[in-house]
Amino acid sequence: MSITPKGISILELYRLYRENNLIVNRRYQRKLVWAKTEKASLIESILLKYPIPLILFGKFKKDGKDMYEIIDGMQRLNAIFCFIENQFSINDKFFDVTKHPLANELSNQGVFKPIDTSIEKLLNAQECIDFLEYSLAVTIYEANSNKEIEDVFNRINSNGKHLSAQEVRSAGVTSNFAELVRLLACEIRGDVSREIVPLSEMPEISIDSKSINLGYGVLAEDTFWCRQGIISNSDLRESADEQLLADIILSIALGKPFPARKENFDNYYGKGDIDKSDEIELAVTRYGTDNLKEDIKAILSQIKNAVNSVSLTDLGNDKNFLRRILSRDGGVSNPVKEPFYTLFMAFYELIIQESKEAFDYEAIFNAVMGLMTKIEVSASITADKRTRNIGLTKGLIQNYFKLSTSTTRSSGSYAIDLENYLRRSKTEAPNYDFKQGLLSLNRSNRSFDNNCFEKICQNIAAIANLGKGKRGYIFLGISDKEKDTELIEVLDQISAPRFFPFGIVGIEREAKIQSITPDQYILNISRKIRDSKLPEWLKTSVNTALTPITYHDHTVLMIEIQAGREPVWYENKLYIRDGHEKQTQELSGEKISAVYSLFQ
Repeated sequence: MSITPKGISILELYRLYRENNLIVNRRYQRKLVWAKTEKASLIESILLKYPIPLILFGKFKKDGKDMYEIIDGMQRLNAIFCFIENQFSINDKFFDVTKHPLANELSNQGVFKPIDTSIEKLLNAQECIDFLEYSLAVTIYEANSNKEIEDVFNRINSNGKHLSAQEVRSAGVTSNFAELVRLLACEIRGDVSREIVPLSEMPEISIDSKSINLGYGVLAEDTFWCRQGIISNSDLRESADEQLLADIILSIALGKPFPARKENFDNYYGKGDIDKSDEIELAVTRYGTDNLKEDIKAILSQIKNAVNSVSLTDLGNDKNFLRRILSRDGGVSNPVKEPFYTLFMAFYELIIQESKEAFDYEAIFNAVMGLMTKIEVSASITADKRTRNIGLTKGLIQNYFKLSTSTTRSSGSYAIDLENYLRRSKTEAPNYDFKQGLLSLNRSNRSFDNNCFEKICQNIAAIANLGKGKRGYIFLGISDKEKDTELIEVLDQISAPRFFPFGIVGIEREAKIQSITPDQYILNISRKIRDSKLPEWLKTSVNTALTPITYHDHTVLMIEIQAGREPVWYENKLYIRDGHEKQTQELSGEKISAVYSLFQ
C-alpha cells in the first residue's frame, strides 16, 4: 500500500474530468446533493485562496491509463467543474470560459452551454487564472483491491455531518441487503446506470427539483415517490426512498412488519448497538435476492398501473393521487409514507402470499379513502401496530381481489423496468430499437409489413454483434416518433401514454385488426423468428426470452438479444448498430475485422 499526498491544480483536475479519468463507483458513492448555495460557498473560499478539505482518490490502471476513483470529494469537484462550465455564478459573476483553453473548446463544440457574455458579468482575467492555478490538496491512494477502497470510503463517510440518517447508515455498506436497497431505489427513481461511471455523467443520474434547479437529470417531481406525495422532494434528495424500501425489504424478508425506528435500521445495516446485519443477509438469501426484487417491483407496478387506470376516471388525474386518497384531509397534508407502506404490504399479502389479483381498482381506492384516519400512525411504530394496520387494510380491499389464474409472475412487474429501458436508450442507443408494430400505417391497407419484419431480423443480428457478453433489446409496440404515435391514435382509435419522446401504442390494436388474441400475435412473431435465416442458436435464445410487458393497459413485446461467442451473419451480410444515427448498417471491408475484435 502507498499513499502519495500532492497538490493538483484545478486546471489539471478539469482535464482529468473531461477525459473521463475521474470516476465514481455507485456501489457506495452518494448522489450529487449540494445546492447552489453550498457550491457557491466553496468557490468563494477558493477565490479568497482559503484552504479547502483534502480530496482523496483511489488510483488504478485501465487500458494502460491512470484512472482515479473518487473516494472523498465528489461534491466539491462537481461544484468546481460546474462553476467552470457556467452553471452558476459567485457574487453575480461567472467564470470566463475563454480563459480555459479546454473549456472554451468544449463550449464551442456544444458539450456545454456558456452564458451570454453580453448580459452576464465575468470574473476578470487574473481572477480566472488564480482560480485555475489554485492547488487542491489531493491524496492518491494506490489500493490493492476494491475492498480496500470500500473500507476507506466507509471510514471517511460514515460520520459525515451533511448526510441523512439513511445515508450515514448505508455509507460504504456493500452487503446483499444494502445492494438490493440501492439497486431498487435507482430503478424506481429512474437513475439506474452502470456501476462505474465518470464524474461527468453523475449530473445526469442525480436528483433535481424545480425549486432548486441544479440542472440534474432526475427531477424529483417526476419520480413515483414524489409525484404520488408519498415522500417530499427534499426527503427524496436525502434518500428517504431508500429507507422506505429498506423498511419494505426488512418486513418481507424477516416475515413480519418491521418496527421502523432509527436504531432498528442502524442495527440491520451493522451500524447500531446490536449488529443484526447477518440476520438480514441470511433472510435475503433464503428468500432469494432476485425473487425479493421482482416481488417488490411487481407490487409497485400493480399500484402504479392501478393509479394510472383509476386516475382516468372521476377520481382525477394521477398527480399526488395517492396522497389525496390516503391522507386525512384530501391531500393537503404531509406526505403519506406510513399509509403507503400499509397499502403496499396489504397488496403484497394478497397478491404474492395469497396468489390473488385485483379486478376493481376504483373500488379498492374508494375503500382506502382517508386510510390515514383509519390506521394507527404514531412516532412509536411497533410490529404489532403495523400488523393490525395491514390486517385492517386487507379487510377493506380483499373483496376486490380474486384468485389468480396465472401460474407465473405477472408481466406487470416489468413496468418499472420498461421506463428504465426507455431512459437508458438515450445514452446506450446501439443497444435499443423500437418498432410501433408489424402492420403498415397506410390508411387504406393495414397489411403485414414484410420489410419491417426483415429490419427486425437485421436488428437482432446487429445487436448480437455489439460484442462478447453484450445485451440489447427490441421493443414492439412503442413508437419513437411523435408523428407516428399521433397517426396510430387516429387509425386505431387508442390513447397512447407518452414517456419522454416515446408513445406506448401496444400490440393489442394490431392483434384486433388481424382478429387474433395478443397471445396468438406473440406466437406468430415467435414462429416468424423461428422460420427466419438467423443462426439457430440465436433464434432459440431470442424466442425463449420474448417478454410481454403491461404498461398503462397496453402490452409491449420485449425481444431480448444476448450476444454469443462470435459475430452473427444474416443473409450473408454483417450488420452493426450505429449509436449516432440509431440505425442498423451493413459492414464491408476492413470494418468487418473490427467487429470480430469485439469477440476476442
